[in-house]
Amino acid sequence: MVRVDGRGVFLGLTALACLAPRAALGVVALATAVQAMLGMLNLLAGIARPRLHTADRRASDQPPMFSVHVATHEEPPQMVIATLRALARQVGAPDYEVILLDNNTKDLSLWLPVQRTCRDLGPRFRFFHVEGVTGAKAGALNIALRHTDRAATHVVVVDADYCVAPAFLATAAAELACRDDDFIQFPQAYRNVSGAAAGLSLELADYFLRHARQADSAKAMLLTGTLSVIRRSALEAAGGWSARTITEDAELALRLLQQGFQGRFVDRIVGRGILPIDFTGLALQRYRWTAGNADMLRQGFKGMSARTAIQVFAQLTAWANMALPLTAGLTGGTCALLLGDDSGQAARLCALSGFGLLLVVLSVCLPMVISTIVRGRPALPVILAALAVRIAMIVPSAMASIDAILGRSGTFRRTAKDAGEASERIGWLFPALTAAGLAILWSWSFLPWLGLAGAVVLMLPHPFARRTCTSLAAYRGSLSSEKDVRT
Repeated sequence: MVRVDGRGVFLGLTALACLAPRAALGVVALATAVQAMLGMLNLLAGIARPRLHTADRRASDQPPMFSVHVATHEEPPQMVIATLRALARQVGAPDYEVILLDNNTKDLSLWLPVQRTCRDLGPRFRFFHVEGVTGAKAGALNIALRHTDRAATHVVVVDADYCVAPAFLATAAAELACRDDDFIQFPQAYRNVSGAAAGLSLELADYFLRHARQADSAKAMLLTGTLSVIRRSALEAAGGWSARTITEDAELALRLLQQGFQGRFVDRIVGRGILPIDFTGLALQRYRWTAGNADMLRQGFKGMSARTAIQVFAQLTAWANMALPLTAGLTGGTCALLLGDDSGQAARLCALSGFGLLLVVLSVCLPMVISTIVRGRPALPVILAALAVRIAMIVPSAMASIDAILGRSGTFRRTAKDAGEASERIGWLFPALTAAGLAILWSWSFLPWLGLAGAVVLMLPHPFARRTCTSLAAYRGSLSSEKDVRT
């Protein structure tokens, strides 16, 4: 039985394109139009004008009390301990507590050292180990919320791999003193990103360099999961965290905006985490971001202005693409031509599918390149490495986009942060796409030139995935040499 998910849709559309190219042409035309819209939103995200944050909401005269929540599940203890010690080194911070909520970790050797560290760091640090937690990170954060000190005014979420700067909480307090928003979001950044890993870091930072700044200009910023500061009363009024999607952070922010709460992006690096350490982890992360965010489009944009709604939509679709139906159209259309279709519909289908695939590559790559060059002019090898990551990630993003449309996004899956768990595998799909591209090129005498261009696009993800694996291997080496992950 064919599964009704991205794989099933691909097989079904390929068969349709082969047997009834006229019918498939409508599907491919719709996918191409959607891709053009996504590309336009992606391009516009690079031309934001900074917004002056006027004091339209008066800050409280009382200093905040922060409750910092760190949720962990089967994480390397050395990494978590480094996060806790960074939080213990805060300078000039208001009153704060740290709650470490370890959930569903069976291996005692992973959480007992963390428990001891919390005890050694003093009463400000509290450790909880809970079994049977449901709802993944959202479920763990809700438990942490129930244990929060009654006096705490704001919840601060920090991922287990993030070492924050000594001035992190003082900076957050100063931002709240300037303009007391209901939530603020700092950018994600990464450590050990020189050399081969610079391209990886640049590709991931692109969201904050473009989408976050544009969203902030429209008061539409969403939360991104770590280095987030949320007013406790707003969090509780919104109903806490929800596991209805696999991106619980953006989902909470969407509910907050719908209920009239205000958020802001603060473009200051206040902490650095660890990049995904292998290709599987990178692909899983991109799938989760794409599918989880796209899932939330069903919640609508009630209570938002048109400008805010457009920018929320742009953030939720920042990683989405329509490559899967376009690939099916090109593959099936080529088969129809080889089987002797002489109606002209198969040729039109291949041309439109090839054009759509070119749009996919341009949509995901061109805005990042333009923004990068305009903002900083990094070295060419860094830009090329970032492009390699971006093109390789078209594949998991394409599958996630269709799974989200079908409501089949799956569940939250932890990514490896231990060098011993890392894998060099990229999966069978990447070489399969290259083989499909070669087979289509072999049929060059039947195809319009746009179809041939689409075949070249199909061949790109595999070599770029291999290039990304090389960068990730070098990154793991840099982490291991500094004992940032367990070897």
